[in-house]
Amino acid sequence: MNGEVKRLLLLTLTGLLVTACSNALTPDVKTTVQVATGATLTIQPTIIPTLTLNATPIPPEMPTQTPTPKPVPAFPPAPKAASSPLIISLATYKARGFSFQYPANARVENIAPTPPVVDEIHIVGPDVWVKPGDADWFYNGPAYELIIRTYENPDMVDVEPWTRTYILTSWQKAREQGRPWGAVPISEQGIIEEDKVGSVIVAGQPAFWVNYFAFDSDLPAFYLSSDSQIIELSFYDYPLVNQPLATIQQDVYALIISTFRLEK
Repeated sequence: MNGEVKRLLLLTLTGLLVTACSNALTPDVKTTVQVATGATLTIQPTIIPTLTLNATPIPPEMPTQTPTPKPVPAFPPAPKAASSPLIISLATYKARGFSFQYPANARVENIAPTPPVVDEIHIVGPDVWVKPGDADWFYNGPAYELIIRTYENPDMVDVEPWTRTYILTSWQKAREQGRPWGAVPISEQGIIEEDKVGSVIVAGQPAFWVNYFAFDSDLPAFYLSSDSQIIELSFYDYPLVNQPLATIQQDVYALIISTFRLEK
């Protein structure tokens, strides 16, 4: 035990003994002993030991700060991918009884029809300027031009007899009106030149072919039957010496004609 605590216990025991003895003493002696004891207790102060705690101080709580978002760098928009000039898509043309596809950079021109034609359109390629390397001339005009004409066929005659009748009628009217008729493949005796006509297949469809004369070029025409109408596909086929684009034009015409479809 601590020394101070022992002293307190000793004083308490002494007080108890004195009290017990005082009860057996006479009043005078008892009073004297109480006074002495009280004096003894009074002059002995109670010392409460001081406890020292080595505590670690708690730092004050700091307020929670909202994090500042980091700025996002602004990047310029990604450039749009430009389509290659070598890639040309196809557009679709639809009309009564047929449809076909053609290069999207071409234009469709509506032409006033001359009877018996009831409708006429031209698929015209972009304008070009071409000069052969060793020539003293150049070509400036459409890259190609496909002609599409429609005729009425109310009796729904088959395409070959209808076409033969058509070219014979055209030759007779030209002679009667004094117009040149040499473009039609018919002799002076009115006989069709069989080496310039014939049955062919166009885009999986039966057709009849006629090769007209157009002075500095040929004019091949393909006739197809679609219910109550006849459809003509034709183009000017120039020799390479007259048209530096002749081979390319033939490829374009073959592409367009191969997409031709008859529709009910």
